Amino acid sequence: MSNRRHPKRDAAIDQLVLGGGGAPNGATAPGALSGPSLPQAYTNRYEIKYLVAARDVARVRGALAGLLEPDANNGESGGYINHSIYFDTPNYRYYSEKHEGQLARIKPRLRFYRPAYGAPAKATFLELKGRYDRIVAKRRTGLDQGMAEALLNGASPGAVFGDSRDAVAMEFAYLADRFNLQPATTVIYHREAFFSSLYKSLRITLDSRLQCSLATRPDTPPDSCVEGLPGGETVLEVKYNDQIPRILLSRFHALGLQQRTFSKYAVSLERCFDQFRSRRLRASRTL
Repeated sequence: MSNRRHPKRDAAIDQLVLGGGGAPNGATAPGALSGPSLPQAYTNRYEIKYLVAARDVARVRGALAGLLEPDANNGESGGYINHSIYFDTPNYRYYSEKHEGQLARIKPRLRFYRPAYGAPAKATFLELKGRYDRIVAKRRTGLDQGMAEALLNGASPGAVFGDSRDAVAMEFAYLADRFNLQPATTVIYHREAFFSSLYKSLRITLDSRLQCSLATRPDTPPDSCVEGLPGGETVLEVKYNDQIPRILLSRFHALGLQQRTFSKYAVSLERCFDQFRSRRLRASRTL
């Protein structure tokens, strides 16, 4: 068991993790563009993850056949690109909370949805993904390109969002002001999403070709990226309400899959810093 001390929890942050409906303690943080937003997040929405070896992906697809249907957002290409830029504090508070096993966590991020690598974003959102153990809640609000770029360039949320009262932007503004949030890392991957007509709350995604970069821009240069999962694994995520279908668990068990605690943000940040240190070491040896 780790001897590292867990940082003291902030009650205001615990309120934000699963949605508190605005800035805590009556704070009046700046609002945001009134855009598409998820409804108040489920308190019984769960998420579990599996890490699937490249050689086993075809077997997983076969096990899911007949249970799931492709999501309409997959398009003709069979998937789409999630391009996320995560925010953290100067001392990486949110990364540390994951690493130290805090039950209540939150991850602020910008997410660009693209039909293909390098293609213009079809939608851009400011998202707050909260988690308490296996319970997840994601809330978001739509941004235009200029607003997203302003946040990444260090503009204050108040200057970006004006006087709108959007709850997600108010919470982000509160966090950004209190903890001096700044862009930390970029995570890009290909996603295939599936749903079930029989199990209405079930959603399964296959995330592959994970790339990451310390360049936190909407047009992240490809040559700045490193492989997030050098072994070529695919992240299988299962989201559901209340209970996962037993038939799904039995098929995963038959394939030998085991649940993993896995954070794309944490893994990507570690990979980026490992690569950075490796490059510095190589450069020092040439001097």
